[in-house]
Amino acid sequence: MRKKVIFSLYKKEMLDILRDKKTILMMIVIPLILYPLIFAGSMFLASSMLKASTSKSYMIGFENLADEQAMVDAFNRFKDEHDYSFIYYRPESGKDDEEEQLKQGNIDAYLIESVSDNKPYYEIAYLASETDSQTASGMIKDILQDIQKDATKEKIKELGLEPEAVLKPIDYTYRDLSSKEENAGYVVGMIVPFLLITSILMGALYPAIDATAGEKERGTLETLLTLPVKNLELIVAKFMATSTVAVGAAFLNLISMALMGFYMVSAGNMGSSSGIDLASFIPALIVTLLCVFTFAMFASAVCLSACIFARSFKEAQNFTTPVMLVFMVGGMAGMLPQLSLDPVTAMIPVVNIAMLITEIFKFHFELSQIAVVLLSNLAYTAVAVVIMGRLFSSENILFGDATVSLRLLENRSHMKEKQIPGMGDLVLVFAALIIIVLFGGGLLVLRFGLWGLVAEQLLIFAVTAAYAWYIKTDMKVVFHLHRPRITAMIAGILAWAGMYLLVQLLANLVVGLFPDLSQENAQVLTSLWEDSPMWLMVLSSALMPAVCEEFAFRGFMLGSFEFKFKPAVAVILTGLFFAAFHMSLLQFITIAPLGILLSYIVWKERSIFITMLLHFLNNLTSLLLEQYQEELTKKLPFLEGELDVTGVLIFLFAGVVLLGAGLLLMHAKKKESVAA
Repeated sequence: MRKKVIFSLYKKEMLDILRDKKTILMMIVIPLILYPLIFAGSMFLASSMLKASTSKSYMIGFENLADEQAMVDAFNRFKDEHDYSFIYYRPESGKDDEEEQLKQGNIDAYLIESVSDNKPYYEIAYLASETDSQTASGMIKDILQDIQKDATKEKIKELGLEPEAVLKPIDYTYRDLSSKEENAGYVVGMIVPFLLITSILMGALYPAIDATAGEKERGTLETLLTLPVKNLELIVAKFMATSTVAVGAAFLNLISMALMGFYMVSAGNMGSSSGIDLASFIPALIVTLLCVFTFAMFASAVCLSACIFARSFKEAQNFTTPVMLVFMVGGMAGMLPQLSLDPVTAMIPVVNIAMLITEIFKFHFELSQIAVVLLSNLAYTAVAVVIMGRLFSSENILFGDATVSLRLLENRSHMKEKQIPGMGDLVLVFAALIIIVLFGGGLLVLRFGLWGLVAEQLLIFAVTAAYAWYIKTDMKVVFHLHRPRITAMIAGILAWAGMYLLVQLLANLVVGLFPDLSQENAQVLTSLWEDSPMWLMVLSSALMPAVCEEFAFRGFMLGSFEFKFKPAVAVILTGLFFAAFHMSLLQFITIAPLGILLSYIVWKERSIFITMLLHFLNNLTSLLLEQYQEELTKKLPFLEGELDVTGVLIFLFAGVVLLGAGLLLMHAKKKESVAA
């Protein structure tokens, strides 16, 4: 690559970006003006509402009180302690109805007295739909609790006992061992990651749209491609310009948040007297800056890769909506108390940055975790840049027709019959499947156990099938709905058996290096399968995933990739997406090879029914090994503990032989059938 050419293209891209008013608005106006206004306005509004709610006089009434004057005296005695103000409603005898007056808004709440178990019983009547009525009812409750405490103390005194000794036989207090810096860092670490990730994304989004879809819409992309520059040089320049704007937006947001923080500290009279050592946050700020740089590059590459499919600015905004949702959900990871930075979360894009910033502001520094997060983001950025380079090299994507669009936005009556889903369709369906697993599926499993797992799989099938039907997909071609050959099924079983043995060796190796990776999965399996009948385990954990997940991945996804990439790329991409769908680092490492093999079998045989069988056998085998582990280890001792060198060699040899035999049989029989 020529540095001078890249630098010239970079200056051109930066000038184009800075001329765009939308970019300036998102970079400068929002972080430096809107955010402070939002924070200050929220604080002022909350303070005003609190002050108004306590200083206002509320109209309250009484009904059926045995001694109304005594109750009024009690209210007057305790209301000053809470700084409450009441006006007592005096109804005209026989004429006014408190309930009617409450509904008309003449009174805010009223108190009804009755007798239950030979003691007074009070009911507070209010309107939950009215703010003043809710506030008044809460005030009445506070005063009734004070009256109750006084009455309790009087009863205890009548018995000749000391009220404090009876009511408080023990006492306790809190002693916070966290430093002021740790407490401040905890608050900052909860808020800053989400705001930073959002600001970086917004900073990268508009330049990415302008550099891709904007160039297409203006008709200047063709001119750029005719210049004596390489595609890679053009891509690097656009990537550098977008990353620069994203980093700039993040820095402006950091400045804005810092100013707001100083303002809040000053407003709360927490200045130098607070005793917080601001210098102790310097290491956290340095790591945060490194996170900003690495994440800005990753976000820029992702946004550019997504926007290149769009043909207009408006279409690009639709394409980036799923990206925004995923990034924002990942950015909230630091707010979830059950999540922590471990070997798994350190490898999840977006989540790892949010968790790392949260941890370092709580002064939890582990150099290994910082290195894993930063290096993994650089690796993801490199992968995204490579993908972006492939996309920019495809004339079909740069200047193609609707085959790369999001057909959900089109009118169904205008769609052609038997069409192939576009890349926008693939992204949308995959995002929908992830949301099903993360939210809908998780809630269903928590609520209904294994039946919830069945419902989750049915949702996966229904969403995929419904979307394919809506866009008038060629079902037989895309989903590979062809009758399987018997020899192909035998060959597939042999190949799967070999891959299963190799994957087990790989899993043992990974767990040996990272033992924490297997704990979470084991706990989930144990909790779901506990005290469940075997037929339900097989149905939910083996049969349903085999049908529904194959339909989504080896059907919809592979069938779409085949028309846009070379066979090898389509097969590998489908396998990787299938592994990523399980959202576990251990499962990604072990499922990816199996997913690639299944994708290859479907591509080779054009029948999804073969891989449905293999997927079922794979899950069933894992289920039986888990449920009957003790019985199997007695008969097969090598299953217990780590394999020795001989055992590893036997597994490796058997796996390679079975896998090779299956592939050779499939290839040979396919050639014979073609020749016949």
